[in-house]
Amino acid sequence: MGDEGVIGLAGRRVVLTGASRGIGRACALRLAGGGARILAVARGGEALDALAGEAAELPGRIVPYPGDVTDETGAEALAEEAGKRLGGVDALVNNAGAAVFREIEALSPENFDATLAVCLKAPYLLTRSLAPLLEESGGDVINISSIAAVDGFSGGAAYCAAKAGLEGLSRALVQELRPRGIRVTILRPGATATRMWEGIPGEFDASKMIPPGVVAESLEYVLTLSREAWTETLVLYPPGGKV
Repeated sequence: MGDEGVIGLAGRRVVLTGASRGIGRACALRLAGGGARILAVARGGEALDALAGEAAELPGRIVPYPGDVTDETGAEALAEEAGKRLGGVDALVNNAGAAVFREIEALSPENFDATLAVCLKAPYLLTRSLAPLLEESGGDVINISSIAAVDGFSGGAAYCAAKAGLEGLSRALVQELRPRGIRVTILRPGATATRMWEGIPGEFDASKMIPPGVVAESLEYVLTLSREAWTETLVLYPPGGKV
């Protein structure tokens, strides 16, 4: 069989949110290692600068973009900046995540709204703003979901709702954007060893979780998958099952 439609990472132009730590940081370094140019988005400018410095010797390049993209103005400004700094966009990776983990009576409307703003509203706004650039390139949208989208847990009402909503949004966009040549994929990792677990009540063994670098490896697979086949949902599980 030939390799028609196969696309490598070299020269790919990627917008990546939540890039300063955890899964996002691992993804940024993995993609830069393959020669991609990444507009790395997060709220913390110092962490982004450190990330860019760490990638200085890699084949690709990380361009820091500190900012908040949970409102329309911020998303539109990012899309304009991505066009200028990268010269176009081949992929949008909606990875940024934030959550307040509280039982329902202690979960304020502000807590709920803040979680949905980062995990659901921002991906909607960024996809909306970047769709013209992605159509030009025949690009990808990869939405980093969570096993919480399909497997709830106590204290996770806001986060589970946000990730379930993200998957619903993604499935609609799979159909809507396909005729425009934009491929939409859900990447749904199980328990992953990130700092988010520090906010969840209970004790967890990080050694049994998926390392962030493995999620990054899976992102690279999605981005380099032949255009002859589209994967709607890629699910990752820890080797030992649920944590």
